[in-house]
Amino acid sequence: MVSALTSLALGLALSSLSLAPGQRDSAAGPESCSDSDRGLPSFGPRSALTTLIAYIDPTQVDQLQIWLEVRRLAGERPGELRLELRVTRGGGFEGDPGSTAELLRLWFMAVSAMGESEAALRLIEYRGWPRVASLLRSSEGHTQLADALGLDPALVTARLQGHSGECLARRLDRDAARMARQTMGQPAVMLGIVDSRGVEIAQYIDPELGELRAQLDRSLKVAPVATPEITLIPFGPSLPAQATRLDRVFPDTGVVVGGAALPHRLVLFVEDEEHGKLPGWLAPSMAYRAQNPGSLSVQVIAAGVGSRAIRMRRRLCAARSEGLEVEFLGYLAQWPATRRLHEAEIDAVLQPIADSDRCSDDEPLTDESTQSGTDFGHPRGAWLDGRPVNQGDLENLEWELKVQPSPSIIDWLIQPANLGESESLGS
Repeated sequence: MVSALTSLALGLALSSLSLAPGQRDSAAGPESCSDSDRGLPSFGPRSALTTLIAYIDPTQVDQLQIWLEVRRLAGERPGELRLELRVTRGGGFEGDPGSTAELLRLWFMAVSAMGESEAALRLIEYRGWPRVASLLRSSEGHTQLADALGLDPALVTARLQGHSGECLARRLDRDAARMARQTMGQPAVMLGIVDSRGVEIAQYIDPELGELRAQLDRSLKVAPVATPEITLIPFGPSLPAQATRLDRVFPDTGVVVGGAALPHRLVLFVEDEEHGKLPGWLAPSMAYRAQNPGSLSVQVIAAGVGSRAIRMRRRLCAARSEGLEVEFLGYLAQWPATRRLHEAEIDAVLQPIADSDRCSDDEPLTDESTQSGTDFGHPRGAWLDGRPVNQGDLENLEWELKVQPSPSIIDWLIQPANLGESESLGS
């Protein structure tokens, strides 16, 4: 009996998705869908001067990473920024009613309205969107996906059928058209920045949101604020007048070469092994270490959330487990063309360990506020003795360290995490 009801509900849902955009308009008035409109995730106060619109198409790549990174960004600016999720067609105006892509978009909207946007994007990234979409063609597939998200299958189906499903379809049409007007109907990956006047600026982005912070600073026009108590600004400098330091250690993640109490410390937070700046950061640092033993420790941490970051995190774990930290960092310090000469050898040694139970997808940064998979406090970039540096600084590392006073071992010992520490003092 339950299976028959589920099949009937699914049939109703699929029939409602086959309506053309014009038919959707006649099925429900704009006011009647207001409750559904408020259902998709949002963060930050409605009174915020700037609203960031995350245009997400679950059929495109890197959507999980973009969604998590933009949520981190909203967390960096509490009270100043509001974040809203909009599901679109990747820049296109109209979808193909009843297609697998359209089914997936509407299903994603339904489960997002039930609080599972992140879990759904993880599921889509892990299984691939065509397979997830194909499961939506059957009641058994609907049940399987709902169970994977910890949701009641009947409630998910109810969101997709009748009046509720029609409202989701109307909103998809509206938000897809809004993005398409920004991109002239061309495929794109972008966010919208809406200022206090309601004017939206299209910001084309990469998965790491490299230019977005600068654009937001220009949009927000934030006045300088002295914040001497702040010890960490995620992702490096965000507001130009804020104190930006990273006076923390991360002993239980990534790969580190050199003792924890050496005079100088370089920490690199990257998304994956293909990060374009990684060789430019690592090569001069590892060369300096070889020429100046006992002076500099180097740590590399995979701080991203996507599949490439997970792969790197596991390989760093494998290198740490096998005592191959120096060798692996030496490999990462090489440019891609040179790496390929040693890739098979590295993979043969590290990959079996990385794929085993000895390593995991998550390595918390030893902070009570850090939750694996949903941490909004990961830094980015290169940090030398607690301050952000660029590739040019590291290319002149010897000069940088000569003009910068070395932290004393007393400073290191009195850190709360190191009180009573007597190990890891070697080079």
